[in-house]
Amino acid sequence: MPNLPVMMGIMDPLYNLFGWVLRNMYAWLENYGLVIIVFTILLNVILIPFGVKSQKSLLKQQGLQDEINEIKRLYPDDPQMQQQLQAELFKQNGVSLAGGCLPSFLRLIFILPVFRIFQQPLHYIGGVSLENIAKIGEYLTNNNLVGETAAKMMQRSDIPILSVLQNNAGALGDVVDKGYLKLNQLIDLDFFGINLGMTPSWKPAEVFGDDWRVYLPLLILPLLTIIAMVVQMALTRKTSQVKVVDKAEIERAKQNPARAAQSPQDKSNTGMMKGMNFFMIAIMIWTMFTLPSAMGVYWFVNSVMGIAQSLFIYYFYTKPFRLALGQNNQSYNKRRSVR
Repeated sequence: MPNLPVMMGIMDPLYNLFGWVLRNMYAWLENYGLVIIVFTILLNVILIPFGVKSQKSLLKQQGLQDEINEIKRLYPDDPQMQQQLQAELFKQNGVSLAGGCLPSFLRLIFILPVFRIFQQPLHYIGGVSLENIAKIGEYLTNNNLVGETAAKMMQRSDIPILSVLQNNAGALGDVVDKGYLKLNQLIDLDFFGINLGMTPSWKPAEVFGDDWRVYLPLLILPLLTIIAMVVQMALTRKTSQVKVVDKAEIERAKQNPARAAQSPQDKSNTGMMKGMNFFMIAIMIWTMFTLPSAMGVYWFVNSVMGIAQSLFIYYFYTKPFRLALGQNNQSYNKRRSVR
């Protein structure tokens, strides 16, 4: 994978920026779980303008459906002409087909530093240098304070170091005396009795085994997150459509083939958004069972904020647009009836 180091080098400024923000938040709040919640809310607030812009573009696109259907009617056998005229129509009305996917794409970009930071909280949030982390890892390995598995994990995660130092006062004292670490750089990963440094398990032998008191509570976050994500997707789907298709219209579409091709919104943009949503869900489930439980807190708050954003956009943009569009359609029908 020759491109991976290059990509990581490009992303380093974002990793360091996120780490700096989280480090200062932890110094202020002194609660790892609360820091993640506040940080996730902050990220979502930053993305709100992009979400609003995306939704406004989608509303405009749906409002142009009559014109799009007219283009299809005039050029039924010329797809190239249809695409050209639709592109001109979208350009004239400020509609961007790619705009609907921009918020999801930005969330995907933001996930990369979140992955890294949650695996290395001692470095990014505690502020311990990678050189000192390597020295601490070597000390713990030489003194048989970590097992073979934990020693291998230290190459990509410093959570085992935190676990050992928090449970071994002697090792902590030695590391501090050697100058590898300061006491105020330790991160407490506990949040309401859940160790956010541990990874949830889907294996029944672990969830219901001897360590069920540890692994069973870890499933709370994935379950809450999946429920919140499903609610968010359903709500977004219902509140993002300008026109609600009723049963009578469906029956008319069956009787009139010309209507069957008409839909309240363009399927291409909706298809892209659906694809991004399902891709995000797949990433969400995979990360929650392969990364520390801190990811579960991040995803859950992210979904709750998504629900709040969907409601905000609906009441302040979609609903007024629906009313305006309905009034325009009534005026148009009255003019047609007079003629």
